[in-house]
Amino acid sequence: MAGRGPRPSPNARRTNNKHKTVAVSEDATPKAPKLFKRASYSTAVHRWWDTWAESPQAELFLSSDWERLQMLAPLVQAYWEEPKTSILAEIRLNEERLGATIRDRQSLRMTLKSPQEDDDDQEYDAANDAPVVDMELYRELGGGGA
Repeated sequence: MAGRGPRPSPNARRTNNKHKTVAVSEDATPKAPKLFKRASYSTAVHRWWDTWAESPQAELFLSSDWERLQMLAPLVQAYWEEPKTSILAEIRLNEERLGATIRDRQSLRMTLKSPQEDDDDQEYDAANDAPVVDMELYRELGGGGA
């Protein structure tokens, strides 16, 4: 019977994965543009836009990302007026590219850092500025006298 082969080692690491992760701060305050023609949209679309505008990943958005969301606003309006799976599929596809759900952010290798982690990173970096010497290695290499 055909199979997939042996199970991978639990310690296996993929060496072909050269992508870095992107970390965004949970307390980020992105500068989001206003929703164009906001008055013409329903409260549901306002809520949708504001959710994106206040999301941590919005800190990374460029003008093209905001334009993508702006182009989705009429679809979100249409979905709330008459829900159809085809409209929802298009919205979902576009939102996926921007990291809408936890699974989408995992695919994008995006992580959220709490303000506490930001402070820890700063302290850690400051501590690494000082030179550190492994005295045992130094002695093995013949340094330091006896």
